[in-house]
Amino acid sequence: MFWGGFMRHSIVCFGALSILSTSVWTQTIPDAGSLMRQNEQSIKFEQMQRNAQRRESYPPAMAFTEATVVTATQIKFLGAKLLGNEQLQGVVQPFLNRPLNPNDLGHLTDAVANAYRRSGWLVRVYIPQQDLSQSELNIQILENMPSSGR
Repeated sequence: MFWGGFMRHSIVCFGALSILSTSVWTQTIPDAGSLMRQNEQSIKFEQMQRNAQRRESYPPAMAFTEATVVTATQIKFLGAKLLGNEQLQGVVQPFLNRPLNPNDLGHLTDAVANAYRRSGWLVRVYIPQQDLSQSELNIQILENMPSSGR
């Protein structure tokens, strides 16, 4: 009687262990390539979230009408770290102390973006909302990653 109960108990335990061990052995271990892809996707997603949060913290762009005219005696660059103020002031010098319409303001922001591009950087440049009756004009620069040519 003792051996019969022991044998039944042993068979049940052995069966349970074999089922558990089979499920452990049938699980596939991911290869290094798939782990790298998952990690890259996770990093890209986190970067996109951080960039979206940063963009939300910047002031919105100024809306211009055909009647908009700005005469700036000084230009201030917000967010400029990669190029120095002196270098950027040289770029915008032709736009100072003269009336600028929306088309001229577009050329101004393009000139600043092109200065970055020539240095191998991709940026977004725009004029944020501000009081345009002042003599100082603010330009927002969103610096990004170096271009692939660098």
